[in-house]
Amino acid sequence: MATYHKYECKILALLIGSGMSVLSMLAFRMVTQEGLYKCLRIHEELRKKSGCAGEKAATPSATTPDIHDAKSPSRSARRRIRRRKLREGRRSEGITATTTKREKVEEEEEEGEDEKETKEHDEEKVGTMKSRGNGSAGDESVDAGPYNLVTHQDRRTSKDFLERSLMAAFLLKCLQRVGFFARPTPDDEVPDADEITVAALLLRNLQLLQFNAHEFFETRLSAQHRFRGSRPVYLGVAIYPTVARFNHDCYPAVTRYFVGRHIVIRATRGLQPGDVIAENYGPIFTKRTLAERQRTLAARYWFRCTCKACQEDWPRFENLTNDSARLRCPTPGCGRLHSRTQQQPSKLIKCPGCQKKICLEDRLAYLRECEELYGRGLGSMEDERVGDAIGTLRDALKRFHQVACPPHRDTHLAEIALSSCMADSGNTWRPATVL
Repeated sequence: MATYHKYECKILALLIGSGMSVLSMLAFRMVTQEGLYKCLRIHEELRKKSGCAGEKAATPSATTPDIHDAKSPSRSARRRIRRRKLREGRRSEGITATTTKREKVEEEEEEGEDEKETKEHDEEKVGTMKSRGNGSAGDESVDAGPYNLVTHQDRRTSKDFLERSLMAAFLLKCLQRVGFFARPTPDDEVPDADEITVAALLLRNLQLLQFNAHEFFETRLSAQHRFRGSRPVYLGVAIYPTVARFNHDCYPAVTRYFVGRHIVIRATRGLQPGDVIAENYGPIFTKRTLAERQRTLAARYWFRCTCKACQEDWPRFENLTNDSARLRCPTPGCGRLHSRTQQQPSKLIKCPGCQKKICLEDRLAYLRECEELYGRGLGSMEDERVGDAIGTLRDALKRFHQVACPPHRDTHLAEIALSSCMADSGNTWRPATVL
């Protein structure tokens, strides 16, 4: 709060009343939290790079000025410049051949004011730099990581850019009103180089947050039971650059929760070297149909999902059974899957993949053991023994993926239960018990 509060508290009612989205608020926070000097440093770092995350690097232009451009003169300095030009014009036209005593005095006073203003500006600049760090501003590092995330600016329409540019201009005006800049430019004049640089960052923020922001939450527990009746309550939006690089899967391999302001990512099933560690952006196959998921992802994130759940069109929970599971061929190196419902436990069959005679009796028995372990794990949750539940469910899920492949109703219920147990070690809130 020591960074952004002094700016935002003055206009909080305006920001809320404007009706802007929470992502626009976050784009504003990314600037107020860093301060002017760090924003200029971030822009300079981006300018030095040839490109960001495969996109074209920003080139010097009217909208992305060099941060070393001279700051525009103040209003009093502009008046002095006009007076000098007027005197020089009168002399060149022969109106006054010599400098009058009054003009000489004015020139001396103006020179003194120029020197004083230059000194004050230098002191302000040094003070700003030191206030943003410990001592020398040149030694202070900046984190430009969030700005390397994808923005898809090459795919945006003119209408999209116009709307986001208007929001960036509004947020810039807000910064000018709250003292973010030492000498903000008047409304009837073109913003100076520093202001346009910050506006360019605001515009970039508005683009990248569309695809890379995360909602953070806490788990609200019921007064009667730790898990029964608990639910996540979303508190706000933040950007986590590392997690933002995770791809989407409608059947995610990880779950996430929060400890304080930190995000925690934990695997809910076994992963092999080379496996893609994907999370879920919202649409999950157990709750939404293939058409619904594809429509949501295309509209919000601009891509078509080709995960396994989408390719095979896995059913939702209401149509999901344990018989949907497929057994893995026991031959090492063979990836062939066999339907559970079509197998006779003790009968040898020829695998179409490895062309060998195999028996799936052991696999079926192992799968039944997994289903029994799922029941024990859920029983531990009911008794609020979180550690035991995590251990049992994790062991059962590891066994399942060794011998079978989803979809499988009990397996997905166990993964949801494991996620709830893991989130119990994160941010939680429980109402006080009334005696």
